[in-house]
Amino acid sequence: MPDDTDDRLMEQFIERATPKLLEAMQESLSKQIEDSIGGLKSNAEKLLDEVKDAKREREAREKQQAEEMGQLKTLLERGDAPKDIHRNLSPEPIRLTRQQARDAQLYRKAKAQAEKARTTLEIVTDE
Repeated sequence: MPDDTDDRLMEQFIERATPKLLEAMQESLSKQIEDSIGGLKSNAEKLLDEVKDAKREREAREKQQAEEMGQLKTLLERGDAPKDIHRNLSPEPIRLTRQQARDAQLYRKAKAQAEKARTTLEIVTDE
């Protein structure tokens, strides 16, 4: 008989304690899972950002190539000489002296102009 009473008391204890125990474990487990998944989540976001950046770069490169091909087509249709075509497709670099390059405002303007003209910015020695 005492075993039956003990079993019944143990069952009642388990029935009452189980929900509280599960609730306490759930909070602890949730935090552990979040901590372990956090690294995976940040790596996945990083990889997605890299894929998006690569896609943007590819699209920009394709757009630039399409523009250059259109420009080349136009020059060829006009019947320009190959030397003129090369000169038009490869503009001269923008040159600044070292003294001019020290002026930040002038340097920024020249750099923006070079990017717009799809050429380079050269710093030459003062003469």
